[in-house]
Amino acid sequence: MKGTLLAKAFAMGALAALLALGGCKKGKDSDTPVKREPPPQSGTMSLQGMYTYMADAGAFVDCTTREQWPVAMERDNAALERAYSQAQIAPGSPLLVTVEGRLESRPKVDRRGKETNLIVDRFVRTWPRETCGSMTKVALENMRWGLLELEGKTITVTVKDRAPYLELNPSKASAYGFGGCNRFFGSYKATERTLDFGVMGATRMACPDGMEQEQALFRALDATTRYEIHGSKLVLFAGDTPVARFEARERLEPDAAEPTDAQQPTNTP
Repeated sequence: MKGTLLAKAFAMGALAALLALGGCKKGKDSDTPVKREPPPQSGTMSLQGMYTYMADAGAFVDCTTREQWPVAMERDNAALERAYSQAQIAPGSPLLVTVEGRLESRPKVDRRGKETNLIVDRFVRTWPRETCGSMTKVALENMRWGLLELEGKTITVTVKDRAPYLELNPSKASAYGFGGCNRFFGSYKATERTLDFGVMGATRMACPDGMEQEQALFRALDATTRYEIHGSKLVLFAGDTPVARFEARERLEPDAAEPTDAQQPTNTP
């Protein structure tokens, strides 16, 4: 009986040793574990990030993780490249885009090893003049807000230094900015949720482009009743309807002097 028990104990010990060896397999250097296999490919997901294209290669920086991945030249990548070329930006400049895609481990181009690639299954849209922005909520006042959209439509800016913007000065309760052709100015009242603009005045310049868009901005400000800030993005609402969307561009010094203009202002319609 004693011999049988000893035999069983020996057999169990040998089995445990074999299992331990299998779980701790190492490479040539006994202190270096064998590398794990790369993670399996991800499922299709919605992604938003900054896309650049240069020298026949695209790259994507994810807004959420800030990771950068090369974009594989397959599936709906051609639509993404076309949208980038039509965005009228300098080659190599980043453009905010939304795509549906997945991540796969692929061999590196002209290098040994593998890297994560983004496969674009469906190109969704571009967001001209926008960035990933900040996840940290910014303040409504003492901020230069660059105009992005009016009534859900992306604005058109043909000249960079003529991009529309809005600024709110709390020390004077004054609102002012640039509509794309004329400077405008007036008063406002704001709480944590509500926002109401007084009658706006504006300079009287006439421009060959952008006048209709500027008038649409003035109408949006006049209709505004409340606002929401998501990170560095500002949305103005007329009731429950979004009428304008902005992105924070520059933090202003408190009590900054309000711009003046020699031209006689006129009330905006």
